[in-house]
Amino acid sequence: MVYLDFSKAFDSVSHRNLLLKLEQHGISGSLLNWFSDYLSKRRQRVVVYGVSSSFLNVTSGVPQGSVLGPLLFLIYANDLPKAANHSTVPMFADDSKCYRQITQPRDRDLQDLNYLHQRSTTWT
Repeated sequence: MVYLDFSKAFDSVSHRNLLLKLEQHGISGSLLNWFSDYLSKRRQRVVVYGVSSSFLNVTSGVPQGSVLGPLLFLIYANDLPKAANHSTVPMFADDSKCYRQITQPRDRDLQDLNYLHQRSTTWT
C-alpha cells in the first residue's frame, strides 16, 4: 500500500490543465470563459507589520476558502485513479492511497506505482 499526499496540492493546480479538464467534462463557451477569468484574473500580495509587497499575478492554484476551490481540485485530480490500471486508488481531497492484493511475485503493482510516480512529478 502506498499513501499519497500532494504537498500544496490546491496551490499547484495548473490553470491551463484545469481548463482543459473542464472542457473534457463538457464545459464550453461563456461558462468556460468565466472559469478562465475566475482563475486567471487574481493577484496577491503580502503585508507584514503594515508594509505591503507589490502585487503579483497568481498563475496556478484554485482559490482556497472558496466554494468552488475543492470542486475544481476534484475535477483536476479525478483521473488519478484511472492512472493505476491494476490497483485501487481511493481519494479524499488531496490524500490518496494505492493498493492491490499481490497474487504473484511479478505483479503489476510496481507498474502502477511507477506510473503514479511519473504522474505526480509532472502533475502541474
